[in-house]
Amino acid sequence: MPPTPKPPIPEDTYEALMEATFRALCKRGYSNLRVRDIDPEFEKSRQLINHYYDGKDELILALLKYLLQVYENGIELGDDADPNRLLERYVHQFLHGPDLDGFDHWELMKALEELRSQAQHQPDHQALLSETYDHITATLVGIIEDGIDEGRFRDVDAELFAHAINGIINTARTRKICLGQDEAIETAQRALDAIVLPQLRREPDAGAG
Repeated sequence: MPPTPKPPIPEDTYEALMEATFRALCKRGYSNLRVRDIDPEFEKSRQLINHYYDGKDELILALLKYLLQVYENGIELGDDADPNRLLERYVHQFLHGPDLDGFDHWELMKALEELRSQAQHQPDHQALLSETYDHITATLVGIIEDGIDEGRFRDVDAELFAHAINGIINTARTRKICLGQDEAIETAQRALDAIVLPQLRREPDAGAG
């Protein structure tokens, strides 16, 4: 007999639970996190958590999807936004973190680094992390392609540039978190601004005036 599906979670309960799970994950790390560690962060009961989610791993999967939306919300500037501005917002969101009160980008990055290091042993997490990377990359590809179509960017391989930009961002995160090299973020920003992004942006015609 197939398992009974979980009921849909109300929006306010969902947001409160995701925020509580996020705080607990940042404090405890993935390996040490238990569902009961979320209780002090959640105003409602653990029974309610169990009513909607089957344990820690299912909660973490839901949290990753929730956090992806948090990061992407900071990129949206409207349908007619300048691709250059969207590109700047993308880099800021994923390199420096969202500008939100009470949101600790680097505590989250530490927890995600731990998740990535163990993903080979957690097929569901590996699949979601891979799906998340592909989704983020597709968002950046879309920004670059729109810029090409509007004549703001050169006619480049958008997917290749997207992987290059994300590679610099991810390497900088790893250097800061795993190696304690705090300067890695500023170095990455300078590399993007001085080397990568100028190769993408189209220069004004020299004869225009």
